[in-house]
This record gives sequence, C-alpha cells and structure tokens, in this order.
Amino acid sequence: MKNIVIIGGGTGTSTLLSGLREFPTNNSVIVSTADDGGSTGKLRKELGVMPPGDLRQCLIGLSHADPVLKNLFVYRFNKGELAGHTIGNIMLAALEKMTDVTTAIATLAKMLQVEGSIVPVTLFPTNLSAILENGKRIAGEHAIDEPRHNGASPISSLSLRPSQPANPRALALIRQADAIVFGPGDLYTSTIPNLLVKGVSEALKKSKAVKILITNIMTKHGQTNGFKASDFVVAMQKYVPIDVLIVNNKKPTRSQAALYKKEKSVFVEPDIPTLKKFGLKVIALPLLSSNTFAKSDGDDLKRSYVRHNAKKLSKILYKLVA
Repeated sequence: MKNIVIIGGGTGTSTLLSGLREFPTNNSVIVSTADDGGSTGKLRKELGVMPPGDLRQCLIGLSHADPVLKNLFVYRFNKGELAGHTIGNIMLAALEKMTDVTTAIATLAKMLQVEGSIVPVTLFPTNLSAILENGKRIAGEHAIDEPRHNGASPISSLSLRPSQPANPRALALIRQADAIVFGPGDLYTSTIPNLLVKGVSEALKKSKAVKILITNIMTKHGQTNGFKASDFVVAMQKYVPIDVLIVNNKKPTRSQAALYKKEKSVFVEPDIPTLKKFGLKVIALPLLSSNTFAKSDGDDLKRSYVRHNAKKLSKILYKLVA
C-alpha cells in the first residue's frame, strides 16, 4: 500500500482527505502550528495550547465515524461565552492540557475511527510573519490571512518564530512517502509555513517521493492576488522541487464568482503554455465541485465558497501512485 503525505491543513486539505480516505492508501497529514485566528487563536492565547483548528479538520477528513459524531466535533457555538468555538477544538485543547498534543490527537483519532495519521509539523506553537514588497511587516497568521493592511502589495518573504526543530514523526513520514502533496489550501498561511520549520525543506529535497502541487481554484486577497497556476509553481519551487501540477480548468458559475468579487478574488487561470516551460507533468481537468458552501453560524473567519471535487481529485492522486 502506497504512502501519501499531504502537507497543509484547513478546509482544502480536509476536503481532499474526505475523498482520499476511500482509496487503499496510507494517508498522513503534516499540519502547520502557526494558525492564530478564530477559535484556534482564542484557545491558543488563553490556554497556551497548540493550534487545534487544522488538526480537527484533518481528523474529520480522515474519519470513518458515524456522521452524528463527526457533526458533533464540528459543531460551533454561535452565542454566549463559547461563541465561535467548536466542540472539536475544545476537546483537543482539553486533552492536550491533560496529556500532550500527540496523545490528544491519538485519542480523538481513535474516537473518530480515523485511518491515517495527523501530525503537527513541530511540537511547538509558532508565529508567522510576512514582509510585503512595499517593506511592511505583517505579524501573525490571521493578519496575513485576512489582511487589514494593503492586501494589494505582494508577499516578498515569510518567517517563522521561534525557530524550533521539526517533529521527528513528520520527518519520518516524509522519508517513507511515495507521494507528497502540497495543497489545496492557502499558499502562504497553510502550506509554506510547514516548509519554514527546521529540517522540513531539507527532508523534502532528499525525498524520492513524487512531489505534487494542487493549485487553488480561486486567488486569495493578500496572498495570491492575480496569481495564475504558474505563479503557484514559482512560489513553491523556492522551497521544494515540484514534479506534478494538478490544476482545475472549470470556471465557477456567475453567482459563485460574484461571491468572490466581494473578497477581491478571481479564478486561477491554468496558463498551460507557461506551465509546459517548467518541465512538469501538468494535469488540467474540471475539478470544481458543483456545490456552493456556506460557513456555519458563529464562524467569524472567511471560508471558501467553492471547493474541489474530492472524489475526482483523490482518484487522480491514487492513479499517480498506484
């Protein structure tokens, strides 16, 4: 059975996992510890715990539990002192305070009948900062993700503090991988922060696994303004070589595009002629889900309205490694 390692976190990764869990592969996820927004940010600040949000989403993505139990873990309070918090985030935080983050994840994985591994990239909470091309420094993952600054200025560089070593389990997963998948997810706040942890980029460069990048469907204001598919490749190849690019070539509907216009986001164009110059294997297919997604009550973070078709995307990945 082939080992697939996904490096990312959040809604995009969870969506992919929900499809990939149906295939005969060993699926593992390496998750950033820099998230500091929403419920995660509050629990991290008040309790000093590891960011639970992306860990929770990945647990749900790989879960084979009864839908009622999975829905319980994603239930979000929309009023009172617990407004914004999900049951899953609170449970992860509580278990970590009782034991440690590794035991907390393992305990919830057992409860949720998870087949696969969810591993934080480092065993310490980290803080992400960005330097924009205009010279401004933005501190904090959430501040980068939902900019109150001039989001039109591109990100020039990222840094992660404190400088901590990679989780040994994350490095072991990379060494054992047959395929390593980057995305889909926010490029500068979900994917690349993992590559800034000491030892990760080096391990990825040594790995003989096929490196697969899945581009996002839409651009993200403050992160990938004006990006085409080739721009995602350029950004990623600063840290790790990419062998295969998977890009959606189906445009969203007018109503979906209208929702994103308010977010200053547009469709990521699959600029195939430019991509061919990189010498990559390019897979461009209609991978857009037909559904439009709404966020839950009490959720104060921006969420994607459109997502990949999990079954189609997972089938492509399985064929690449089978």
